[in-house]
Amino acid sequence: MRFLRSPSQPRMMSGKLTRRATLGSLLGIAALLGACNPATFSGSGFGDPNGAINNSLTAADPTGEVLGSGTVRVALLTPTSGPGAVGQAGQAIRNAAAMALQDYSSADLQLIVKDVGSGTTAASQQASRALAEGAQLIIGPLRSDAVKQAGRVAKPAGVPMIAFSTDTGAAAPGVYLINFSPENDVERILSYASSQGKRSMAAMVPTNAYGNVVEAALRQYASRYGIRVMTIEKYKSGSQPDPFGLQQAAEGVAKVKDQIDMVFIPEAAAAVNSAQLLAGQGVRNKNVTFLGTSQWDQASITAEPMLEGAWYPAPPRSLQNLDGRTIGFQTFATRYSAQFGSQPPRVASLAYDSVILAAALVAQAGERRFSPEILTDPNGFIGFGDGYFRFRADGTSQRSLAIMQISKGSAQIVDNAPMSVAGLPQ
Repeated sequence: MRFLRSPSQPRMMSGKLTRRATLGSLLGIAALLGACNPATFSGSGFGDPNGAINNSLTAADPTGEVLGSGTVRVALLTPTSGPGAVGQAGQAIRNAAAMALQDYSSADLQLIVKDVGSGTTAASQQASRALAEGAQLIIGPLRSDAVKQAGRVAKPAGVPMIAFSTDTGAAAPGVYLINFSPENDVERILSYASSQGKRSMAAMVPTNAYGNVVEAALRQYASRYGIRVMTIEKYKSGSQPDPFGLQQAAEGVAKVKDQIDMVFIPEAAAAVNSAQLLAGQGVRNKNVTFLGTSQWDQASITAEPMLEGAWYPAPPRSLQNLDGRTIGFQTFATRYSAQFGSQPPRVASLAYDSVILAAALVAQAGERRFSPEILTDPNGFIGFGDGYFRFRADGTSQRSLAIMQISKGSAQIVDNAPMSVAGLPQ
């Protein structure tokens, strides 16, 4: 296995692109590297029968903010003018993209920043503008509806997208989701639970879109890993879970308490109250193991005594690069905060990794840099903030997650996030 050493000095090894992306360093910053050998691919690229990028000389001059001065144009669709937390996330996405270009100083990219925060058709309009301005790849947008809008413009034009939505319904061939999905959480936690000899479970799931996705994934992966689902109890959940509904769900779980060794509570907002209500029904952590999702990775949950011993998946908090330096989201967040004066949302590191990935593929994969064969290479990539991932042909992604165990008011890693395809469930 061979690695590139620095985002400022991308190079080819023995005439081949690295077989797996890895984390080099420049002042402690990681490069996200490509994962394929372009000389060995066959078949057509996305949107072009020859698999090549259309470098049109007739593209319009870019409008709006432009980051970088390279020759390859990439659009960044982000809701910087959106309301509240959406707009804050949109600004953080833009900031992280700027950081990536600062760190990868030799990147041959020109990043065209497009605001999609206002109006119901802003994403499709801005995607159309980006294509007219010669964008060969679109990074973003954030929200599911905006991803679908932009995809309806980008797909017919043969321009791929790397978007930030967690809604796998927005994924499609050529529209790749880099974020963490509920399905990924369920697959990881059930795979681990099965490996630890767990065989029978109950679940408490909200009656909303998130709950529907989780329930479908739960049934699929429980069957795959030989786990019996004794009951799935539902409760209403809006801004907060319905207390009466949680009580009824807890009572339903209690009816099968002698037949289960796990209770799955995916929604973070319901975790603490559910554990307390279940304890009142005689379902305690002494008799069952509580399972959660990556939503649980917060102090208010890990501090709950009734959840002592619980397991949940989470992105790796820290990683080691090839020079032995600690990197990962915490390192990224520290640097981001120092530069921009605020803590970044999790999506910011995904934006950083997306830009570094684009820059590395431009440097190493030639004219087929954004073709499906490159982007969906099964060996995958390793990101600076959030570890190993790979894109599937249908646009969904599979991400590397650690398993955390709640112990004495905090969470400790009991199973490391895999850093290669060999460590992921197949």
